[in-house]
Amino acid sequence: MEPVSGAFLFLVCGVALACVVAAVMLWPRLAGSGTKTLVSRTGVLIATQALLTAAIVLITNKYFVFYATWNDLFGSDVAKVKVNQVQPTGGGRAGPAELVRRTTTDLAPEHRGREQGPAKDGRVDHLEIRGPRSGIDTEAYVYLPPQYFQPAYAGKRLPVIVLLSGGPSAMAWIKQARLPATADKAAGDRTAQPMVYVMVGAPRGCVDTPGRRGGLPETFLAQDLPPALASTYRLPFTRKGWGLAGLGEGGRCAARLAMLHSDRFATAASMGGRFDPPGPPAKSEPPAGTGEPTLPAGDAPPPASDSPLEAGNPKKHKKHHKPRHYGLPGAKGDPYGGSAVYRQDNDLLWRLEHLPPPPVAVLATTPAGGEEQRQADRLVALTRPPMWASRTIIPAQLRTLADWRPYLPQVLQWLSAHLRAE
Repeated sequence: MEPVSGAFLFLVCGVALACVVAAVMLWPRLAGSGTKTLVSRTGVLIATQALLTAAIVLITNKYFVFYATWNDLFGSDVAKVKVNQVQPTGGGRAGPAELVRRTTTDLAPEHRGREQGPAKDGRVDHLEIRGPRSGIDTEAYVYLPPQYFQPAYAGKRLPVIVLLSGGPSAMAWIKQARLPATADKAAGDRTAQPMVYVMVGAPRGCVDTPGRRGGLPETFLAQDLPPALASTYRLPFTRKGWGLAGLGEGGRCAARLAMLHSDRFATAASMGGRFDPPGPPAKSEPPAGTGEPTLPAGDAPPPASDSPLEAGNPKKHKKHHKPRHYGLPGAKGDPYGGSAVYRQDNDLLWRLEHLPPPPVAVLATTPAGGEEQRQADRLVALTRPPMWASRTIIPAQLRTLADWRPYLPQVLQWLSAHLRAE
């Protein structure tokens, strides 16, 4: 039984309640001034307080999913995301059979009053995934809808959505957002087609930072994760069946991956995410009239997936645009190594204004007011074919996936309309 297990929570709460009842019933017998009765009363109080505290902590953990497994709590695993030292072997460290270890869970939605099974309820798998290109090993949860197991869909490859949480826990999509039940209802109501959902934690920044701790999260999500999933499940061959969605930082990551890797993903939905570059904010603006930002000697932007940044040709930039300066080279916490050009290449709004748009569809769902809405408005204003963008405003500031749960069906419906089964 894991820390978030209902059976374990019921057991601990039951023992705590029994201890409270026992303390009330036995307290008169423990009256007195002797050493024995004093020790007995102290033991009863400590045991009762400890069990009540454990019950409260477990209830809180079940709701927020701070620790989904005992390995998370006691540190049996080094981390949910493990970064390996990868030698330049051309991505040949592991074969397809070694990339994924799959185990079946009991987290699928249950339908009372009828026979249970994957063809009725779907299935949630737990995956341990190795990234041969990125050097990242991590975990994911995959919800396979009932249709995946039904004979009528045996010849179909259902669309797949990669879901990035606003934190490191992939379990939040199950415990807080209740994604399997929401997706099952959407498919049953025919507001969204049956789809495969892959839930992972959002890598911090979602930007490759060569030579620094944290590995290459963008490489993992764009190059390691899709083939690992395709070697395990019956998924679409082309980009038209692959989408992304995320909350907060995960939403920014989803939009960024779709726009910079449109050869792999066709659509993305950002829930409360921004579209400026991940990482520390700009430190200062360059002096007026200086034009290009100051770069260290030999600094050059790395190539982007869809379209390279032509920093060496000033004619490609609009005359009124003054590139921003983002601090000194190698500034602490800067994932761009001090390169203003590299950072600018990761600014999605700048790319829309100065580079050809990618052939993707992006949904920006954002709270009213604030920087998120301002950036969403600008994203829609800058979008032109072959890209398509839509914006949805919600009335309140929402922080957790539990808060976003009422709006999740609309996001799934939008993604479903932009993905194709094969």
